[in-house]
Amino acid sequence: MAENNDATALPANDAPPQPGYAGVVLLGWMECEPAIRFLIEDCIFEEPLTVPRAENLWHEWRERAASLPAREATAPDPLPLADREREHAQLFLAYLESVGVVNVQVVKIDPMQLVVMQHSMNVEVAAGYAERCAGNANDWMAHTLPHSSTNPDLNIRFTRRNLDTDIDIDLPHAEFIFGLDPQAGFGPKELMGHVAVLRAGNRMVLGKGYHRLYGKVISSNGALPERLALAGLDSSSITAPAKLDGSDASGAKQAGLDIFGARPPLFADFFTEGLAMPVMLKRKRYQLQVRSRWVAMDVP
Repeated sequence: MAENNDATALPANDAPPQPGYAGVVLLGWMECEPAIRFLIEDCIFEEPLTVPRAENLWHEWRERAASLPAREATAPDPLPLADREREHAQLFLAYLESVGVVNVQVVKIDPMQLVVMQHSMNVEVAAGYAERCAGNANDWMAHTLPHSSTNPDLNIRFTRRNLDTDIDIDLPHAEFIFGLDPQAGFGPKELMGHVAVLRAGNRMVLGKGYHRLYGKVISSNGALPERLALAGLDSSSITAPAKLDGSDASGAKQAGLDIFGARPPLFADFFTEGLAMPVMLKRKRYQLQVRSRWVAMDVP
């Protein structure tokens, strides 16, 4: 980002815009190559990292994770729902059914005991949820288990070149796909914005809703019962991959750092000094790029 030397460009007492977002990453649970790409392509450092320096940094955090004692990481026990939570859950499940989603039940859990598959967190995005909800239980339920979907305005650009078509769709956030809508045909579809968990053996894995739950925890200062949250528990489950020959080339599995291992990553690790690495994340914008090509093919 270019430096702004115009003293009148910013109001008095306003800090200059930051080049990125504050974040945390469970670097020790990432595999080496994805970790190096993440550090170099997605993070900002005062001095840009070289590949060897990024790899050394990953090794440091990998050793911390691998040296942890074994942890059971059993699924949190679902807690009884209060009356208003039960009413909200019923409305949420009715909404899911209206869009063709079934086999989901609502559970009230302690998110700190969840096993995680996502290893990085944009703290500023999570803090935005905390600010909007401001400790209001009803607002949190609306964010963790929404009753409806939104229809954000999207900027869509079409480019035709003879029979070929390029479509570029600017997105307000990353959670969109280009898919089939039974009523509207193909187009951008916003993914359902609820907190979702699923079983993995005797563990419970957080599928989505990471920033919502992180915001819930920081808004409660990590205290119980305030940090408890509602989530949609999918009836499907994750099964451990079969071992083919007794050998395993995955470093995460060798160290027990995968979701089925002796030291799986937990949601609580995002809040643990020495396990969660503070980073400055690059600002990103998101776009769906759809390319249609007219092709004539020989018939065999």
